[in-house]
Amino acid sequence: MKKYRVMYRPLERAERDEARTEEVYADGWRVEEENVTLYQQQEGQDVHVLDIPKSRFLRINEIR
Repeated sequence: MKKYRVMYRPLERAERDEARTEEVYADGWRVEEENVTLYQQQEGQDVHVLDIPKSRFLRINEIR
């Protein structure tokens, strides 16, 4: 499992300075049709850990 730092706007119309940052443990992440999704694999299934609408997503970094 990896640790990611995710930055996103909490509200659709929020300014960049009001961005929120979360540190999340996940096996990976992917860009879906409307969301950026971080997931963990459990028993061969992907379990969503965090879903962020693409319009509010700013940045993701892997923390080593």
